[in-house]
Amino acid sequence: MKEVLISAIVPIYNVEKYLGKCIDSIINQTYKNLEIILVDDGSTDGCSKICDEYALKDSRIKVIHKENGGLSDARNAGIDIASGEYLTFIDSDDWVSKFYIQNLYCLIDRCDVDMAITSIKRAYEDSEDKIYEKSINDEPILIHTAKECIESLFCGKFYNVGAVAKIYKKELFAGIRFPKGQIYEDLATTPIIASKADKIAFCDLKDYFYFIRDNSIMTSKGDIEDLIIFNILDELEKYFCDYKDIVKSIEIRKLRDAFMTFYKFKDNLDDLDRGTLIKMDKIIKNNSAIALKDKNSKTQDRIGVIIYNLLGLKAYLKFREIALWVRKNTSK
Repeated sequence: MKEVLISAIVPIYNVEKYLGKCIDSIINQTYKNLEIILVDDGSTDGCSKICDEYALKDSRIKVIHKENGGLSDARNAGIDIASGEYLTFIDSDDWVSKFYIQNLYCLIDRCDVDMAITSIKRAYEDSEDKIYEKSINDEPILIHTAKECIESLFCGKFYNVGAVAKIYKKELFAGIRFPKGQIYEDLATTPIIASKADKIAFCDLKDYFYFIRDNSIMTSKGDIEDLIIFNILDELEKYFCDYKDIVKSIEIRKLRDAFMTFYKFKDNLDDLDRGTLIKMDKIIKNNSAIALKDKNSKTQDRIGVIIYNLLGLKAYLKFREIALWVRKNTSK
């Protein structure tokens, strides 16, 4: 396997407590031909110093210090200076197994694709680390067309729509950058990037560790700004309007996000105006049939639809609480 240069881009903002673990996991990759770009996005804690100290220890590390512009702006700054033929993104409070980049690039090389994906392992603040040090070897590999991959990205059945846990041929980003200052930047960008690839490979290795802090979706309350996600999905529906199956997958994603909105606001539903409550209810009911029948729907989607339509919102919220508790405790 020819070792091409791969750029690992790490956007960093005020994660002093976690940053060393993240950088160490990248430095210790079995794949050595790396350019490690640390983008200090105006951190006000000790992250700037940590970045500079690591750069002195490892010549593969490049550090960008910039004014705070948000996650998208930091990633874009890394893309703009990246020299690698391929790019991968690693968030600064996450970490990866030592085979992470080797496994992803093996998929690229073995399957002759422009983009490859691995799966994510959730790691909680109160759980012990579980690192699966496993190379790809004879693990089962799926090769999908871009269309098939995008359907799964929206439904979350095989792939996560996040920018992380993936490797991309750099040319896929020609003319495309993450939207600065916008939340749900991954949702707005990853499907567009994937649409530029011919084929996409996936292997369920779970060697990207996504750190979930106490203020995650498990405990966080809703914010009215979160409702922009439905505008983003509407725009994506227009973008992919010629692809019926992708549009169905977007509708399933809308249903899931309507459920998520209700869950986030479960303790303060009065903060949602009547129009929003009606809109969420309409999204769920209009897309229930799709969620029940479509091959890309998750079991949790189907169960949620049945509970909501037969027993109502309170019963659904209780189901959701139990499902999240089970997911958290089975990840330990």
